Amino acid sequence: MISYVVGAYVAFALVNYRLAVLLLAPLSLFLHMFPVVDRQVFSILDCCCLGLTALLPLKCNFLSKIKTYPFFVPSVFVALSYAITNVLAEPHWPSTVFVLNTIYVFPFVVWCVLEEEKHMKLLLYSYCAYFGFCTIYALVELALGENVIIDRLLQMYVVNENVIDYTEVRFGIKRLQSIFDTPMSMGLAMGVFGYFLFEARKFIGKNYFFINVLMVACLLMPWLTGSRSVFIAAFILMIPIMNESLKGNRFALLKIGLIGGGVFLLGGWVMVLVDSVIHSDTAVTGSSLEMRLMQFAIIVPFFLNSPIWGNGYAYTWSFVKAVDADLFGAESIWLQVLVDFGVIGAMAYITCIVYMAKHMRKLFGRSGITMPIAVICGYSLSTFLGLELNYFFIICLMLIKLQEFYREKEDQSE
Repeated sequence: MISYVVGAYVAFALVNYRLAVLLLAPLSLFLHMFPVVDRQVFSILDCCCLGLTALLPLKCNFLSKIKTYPFFVPSVFVALSYAITNVLAEPHWPSTVFVLNTIYVFPFVVWCVLEEEKHMKLLLYSYCAYFGFCTIYALVELALGENVIIDRLLQMYVVNENVIDYTEVRFGIKRLQSIFDTPMSMGLAMGVFGYFLFEARKFIGKNYFFINVLMVACLLMPWLTGSRSVFIAAFILMIPIMNESLKGNRFALLKIGLIGGGVFLLGGWVMVLVDSVIHSDTAVTGSSLEMRLMQFAIIVPFFLNSPIWGNGYAYTWSFVKAVDADLFGAESIWLQVLVDFGVIGAMAYITCIVYMAKHMRKLFGRSGITMPIAVICGYSLSTFLGLELNYFFIICLMLIKLQEFYREKEDQSE
């Protein structure tokens, strides 16, 4: 059945390559859940992305796009780190090729097809439709107290083992995850998209009611995940939004009233939240400081075994976790990167974040680095299963293109 799905998608890409790429971008957040073969890491998304990459030379003049692609250097750096690890440590060529293609080549494919403003609008509205559904379903999940879709998919055994049905209650409500692998993944993905809409409104031109509502909803959803790493990332994302909303003297009394009302109504909840971050061992259940320190202690000998180029792709999960179950979810990206790909891999990962910050700062000044900082803080404090750098790359590419088309329209109007 899955092979037919992939085959149908590739056939569709042959007919309308651009549309196939633009629709896959938001759907990638869901399609990665479905493995092509049971107990294998390769997903429907991986196969679809590989098909798009194979068709790219036939459908686009991609060579001319390479020099303008904002993330070319970090992508090459990551590819080199993967190759070095495969040659000098344990080879995992099929796996690393699939991962490299899905996370680092697919955003370039998206970049290649974003040639006109109408293409950008299609991608923007596709993401809005996807996150609009995620928001509505999250509210349904909150009302029902259970996640019907995720529960059903797990019962059917059609999704990979990264997908977890969270039934835990934190801060008085069920931890929401909508149609994401985990609440953490939902919180960071929706928080970043809310931030994206906040910045994108400057280039869209019209004050769309739906976009404003969706922006507010996406910025609120992270606070319903019960994840402290998401709370920290969401707070960072909110800083430029709060700064812009509060500056100036217009509606000063209304702003003061809203702040005072918020403090009065939410003050107790905020104090519990802050206490849960400071005293993570006792305030709420979940990851404690002691557990995180133990995880770092577990990975140290494996990292020192091959500190430069690491031990090989997925070594953290296939070997370290099997040796010591106390690793649990390896709740920091650095645990996995340092063990699997060593210092070279960690430097490549940092380069990706630095380039993201570099291009975002060009767009929005100092406030532009908010998103990269929120992403790296979140990934340093937790594991965001199913949410990879390709999503954040595409968000940055969309903002770059929106500004580009906005300036073209301004130049034409002069």
